[in-house]
Amino acid sequence: MWIEAKLKCEVDHTPYRVYINDELITERFYTIDPAGTASNDLLVHLKPASEYEIRIENLSDNLVTLSEYTTKEQLDEN
Repeated sequence: MWIEAKLKCEVDHTPYRVYINDELITERFYTIDPAGTASNDLLVHLKPASEYEIRIENLSDNLVTLSEYTTKEQLDEN
C-alpha cells in the first residue's frame, strides 16, 4: 500500500519524525523552499494493513503537523 502524506510547518529547518503504526518511518528537517512552498510531502510503500496511524513527533518547539494523507494500492502513472 502506498501512503502519501502532506506535512505543514511555518518554520524552516524544523526537525521532526514520522511514525506509521508506531514504526519510525523517517526523521527529517522541515524545508521551506525559496519559492515559498510551506509543506513537505512523504511517499512510502508499506505492507497492507486494516488502518494506518500516522504520528508526527516534533523535536523542537516548532510544530510540524499532518495536513492530510491518502492511501493507494498503486501510484498514478504520469
